[in-house]
Amino acid sequence: MGVGKGGRFIITGGPGSGKSTLLHALKGRGFGGYREVSRDIIRREARREGGVLPWTDLEAFSRLAVRAILRQHAHALRRRDTCFFDRGLPDVFGYLRHAGLDVPGEYLEAHGRCRYSSTVFILPYWEEIYVNDAERPQSPEEAASLSRSIRDAYGSLGYWLLEVPKAGVEERADFVLREAGAGR
Repeated sequence: MGVGKGGRFIITGGPGSGKSTLLHALKGRGFGGYREVSRDIIRREARREGGVLPWTDLEAFSRLAVRAILRQHAHALRRRDTCFFDRGLPDVFGYLRHAGLDVPGEYLEAHGRCRYSSTVFILPYWEEIYVNDAERPQSPEEAASLSRSIRDAYGSLGYWLLEVPKAGVEERADFVLREAGAGR
Protein backbone atom coordinates (compact mmCIF):
# COMPACT_ATOMS: atom_id res chain seq x y z
CA MET A 1 0.00 0.00 0.00
CA GLY A 2 1.52 3.32 -1.00
CA VAL A 3 1.20 6.89 0.08
CA GLY A 4 -2.29 8.35 0.01
CA LYS A 5 -5.69 8.67 1.62
CA GLY A 6 -6.65 5.67 3.66
CA GLY A 7 -3.08 4.56 4.26
CA ARG A 8 -1.71 2.84 7.33
CA PHE A 9 1.54 4.61 8.10
CA ILE A 10 4.20 3.63 10.60
CA ILE A 11 6.06 6.29 12.54
CA THR A 12 9.29 4.79 13.84
CA GLY A 13 12.70 5.66 15.20
CA GLY A 14 14.82 5.01 18.22
CA PRO A 15 13.69 5.55 21.79
CA GLY A 16 12.91 9.15 22.69
CA SER A 17 12.91 10.55 19.15
CA GLY A 18 9.47 12.17 19.49
CA LYS A 19 7.21 9.50 17.97
CA SER A 20 4.51 9.58 20.65
CA THR A 21 4.42 13.38 20.66
CA LEU A 22 4.05 13.41 16.87
CA LEU A 23 1.29 10.78 16.99
CA HIS A 24 -0.56 12.86 19.60
CA ALA A 25 -0.38 15.90 17.29
CA LEU A 26 -1.70 13.87 14.34
CA LYS A 27 -4.57 12.53 16.44
CA GLY A 28 -5.28 16.10 17.52
CA ARG A 29 -5.80 16.92 13.86
CA GLY A 30 -8.43 14.22 13.56
CA PHE A 31 -6.38 11.30 12.22
CA GLY A 32 -6.52 7.80 13.62
CA GLY A 33 -3.55 6.71 15.65
CA TYR A 34 -2.28 3.70 17.54
CA ARG A 35 -0.08 4.07 20.60
CA GLU A 36 3.21 2.29 21.08
CA VAL A 37 2.30 -1.12 22.49
CA SER A 38 5.66 -1.65 24.18
CA ARG A 39 5.18 1.17 26.66
CA ASP A 40 1.74 -0.15 27.62
CA ILE A 41 3.10 -3.68 28.04
CA ILE A 42 6.02 -2.44 30.15
CA ARG A 43 3.66 -0.52 32.46
CA ARG A 44 1.41 -3.55 32.88
CA GLU A 45 4.21 -6.10 33.32
CA ALA A 46 6.18 -3.91 35.73
CA ARG A 47 3.23 -4.08 38.15
CA ARG A 48 3.17 -7.88 38.05
CA GLU A 49 5.35 -10.15 40.15
CA GLY A 50 7.78 -11.70 37.66
CA GLY A 51 6.43 -9.54 34.82
CA VAL A 52 7.96 -9.85 31.36
CA LEU A 53 10.17 -6.85 30.58
CA PRO A 54 12.34 -6.30 27.51
CA TRP A 55 15.54 -5.83 29.51
CA THR A 56 15.06 -9.12 31.39
CA ASP A 57 13.51 -11.38 28.70
CA LEU A 58 13.39 -9.77 25.27
CA GLU A 59 12.19 -12.91 23.51
CA ALA A 60 9.14 -13.32 25.78
CA PHE A 61 8.49 -9.58 25.65
CA SER A 62 8.62 -9.65 21.85
CA ARG A 63 5.87 -12.30 21.79
CA LEU A 64 3.62 -10.00 23.83
CA ALA A 65 4.48 -7.03 21.61
CA VAL A 66 3.88 -8.92 18.36
CA ARG A 67 0.44 -10.06 19.50
CA ALA A 68 -0.51 -6.51 20.51
CA ILE A 69 0.81 -5.02 17.27
CA LEU A 70 -1.14 -7.56 15.22
CA ARG A 71 -4.32 -6.66 17.15
CA GLN A 72 -3.73 -2.98 16.32
CA HIS A 73 -3.15 -3.84 12.67
CA ALA A 74 -6.33 -5.91 12.49
CA HIS A 75 -8.28 -3.00 13.97
CA ALA A 76 -6.73 -0.59 11.46
CA LEU A 77 -7.76 -2.81 8.54
CA ARG A 78 -11.39 -2.03 9.39
CA ARG A 79 -10.76 1.72 9.08
CA ARG A 80 -11.25 3.63 5.86
CA ASP A 81 -9.31 6.70 6.93
CA THR A 82 -5.61 7.44 7.14
CA CYS A 83 -4.09 6.22 10.39
CA PHE A 84 -0.67 6.20 11.99
CA PHE A 85 1.10 3.67 14.19
CA ASP A 86 3.66 4.54 16.86
CA ARG A 87 5.97 1.70 15.76
CA GLY A 88 5.12 -1.35 13.68
CA LEU A 89 6.01 -5.01 13.56
CA PRO A 90 9.46 -4.39 12.00
CA ASP A 91 10.45 -2.46 15.14
CA VAL A 92 10.37 -5.75 17.05
CA PHE A 93 12.75 -7.17 14.44
CA GLY A 94 15.13 -4.26 14.98
CA TYR A 95 15.15 -4.73 18.74
CA LEU A 96 15.73 -8.48 18.45
CA ARG A 97 18.55 -8.07 15.94
CA HIS A 98 20.11 -5.33 18.05
CA ALA A 99 20.26 -7.84 20.92
CA GLY A 100 21.85 -10.46 18.66
CA LEU A 101 18.68 -12.55 18.52
CA ASP A 102 17.07 -14.11 15.46
CA VAL A 103 13.67 -13.00 14.26
CA PRO A 104 11.36 -16.02 14.50
CA GLY A 105 9.95 -17.22 11.19
CA GLU A 106 6.40 -16.83 12.50
CA TYR A 107 7.04 -13.09 13.00
CA LEU A 108 8.26 -12.77 9.42
CA GLU A 109 5.20 -14.68 8.19
CA ALA A 110 2.92 -12.41 10.21
CA HIS A 111 4.65 -9.38 8.73
CA GLY A 112 4.02 -10.75 5.25
CA ARG A 113 0.29 -10.59 5.98
CA CYS A 114 0.42 -6.99 7.24
CA ARG A 115 -0.66 -4.20 4.94
CA TYR A 116 1.25 -1.14 6.03
CA SER A 117 2.12 1.68 3.65
CA SER A 118 5.48 1.08 1.96
CA THR A 119 6.42 4.59 3.12
CA VAL A 120 7.60 4.67 6.72
CA PHE A 121 8.23 7.90 8.60
CA ILE A 122 11.42 7.59 10.63
CA LEU A 123 12.39 10.06 13.30
CA PRO A 124 16.16 10.34 13.74
CA TYR A 125 17.84 10.06 17.10
CA TRP A 126 17.74 13.56 18.58
CA GLU A 127 20.01 13.97 21.57
CA GLU A 128 18.50 17.33 22.58
CA ILE A 129 15.05 15.84 23.25
CA TYR A 130 16.07 12.40 24.52
CA VAL A 131 14.88 11.72 28.09
CA ASN A 132 15.03 8.53 30.16
CA ASP A 133 11.97 7.34 32.04
CA ALA A 134 10.66 4.14 33.63
CA GLU A 135 9.83 2.62 30.23
CA ARG A 136 12.90 4.02 28.45
CA PRO A 137 16.02 3.13 30.45
CA GLN A 138 18.45 3.20 27.50
CA SER A 139 21.48 5.47 27.59
CA PRO A 140 21.72 8.07 24.81
CA GLU A 141 24.34 5.88 23.09
CA GLU A 142 22.07 2.84 23.28
CA ALA A 143 19.13 4.88 21.93
CA ALA A 144 21.24 6.00 18.95
CA SER A 145 22.36 2.42 18.33
CA LEU A 146 18.79 1.12 18.52
CA SER A 147 17.75 3.81 16.05
CA ARG A 148 20.26 2.40 13.53
CA SER A 149 19.05 -1.18 14.12
CA ILE A 150 15.44 -0.15 13.58
CA ARG A 151 16.37 1.70 10.39
CA ASP A 152 18.21 -1.40 9.15
CA ALA A 153 15.24 -3.66 9.93
CA TYR A 154 12.85 -1.55 7.88
CA GLY A 155 15.35 -1.16 5.06
CA SER A 156 15.92 -4.92 4.87
CA LEU A 157 12.17 -5.42 4.42
CA GLY A 158 11.98 -3.04 1.46
CA TYR A 159 10.25 -0.10 3.10
CA TRP A 160 10.93 3.39 1.83
CA LEU A 161 12.19 5.34 4.84
CA LEU A 162 11.32 9.01 4.85
CA GLU A 163 13.21 10.88 7.54
CA VAL A 164 11.12 13.40 9.44
CA PRO A 165 13.14 16.57 10.01
CA LYS A 166 14.18 17.64 13.48
CA ALA A 167 11.68 20.44 14.02
CA GLY A 168 8.81 21.46 16.25
CA VAL A 169 5.97 18.97 16.58
CA GLU A 170 3.54 20.97 14.41
CA GLU A 171 6.14 21.25 11.64
CA ARG A 172 6.75 17.52 11.89
CA ALA A 173 3.01 16.83 11.69
CA ASP A 174 2.71 19.11 8.64
CA PHE A 175 5.59 17.23 6.98
CA VAL A 176 4.07 13.80 7.66
CA LEU A 177 0.63 14.79 6.44
CA ARG A 178 2.01 16.44 3.31
CA GLU A 179 4.14 13.41 2.45
CA ALA A 180 1.32 10.99 3.26
CA GLY A 181 -1.02 12.92 0.98
CA ALA A 182 -3.40 13.17 3.90
CA GLY A 183 -3.74 16.91 4.42
CA ARG A 184 -7.09 18.18 5.64
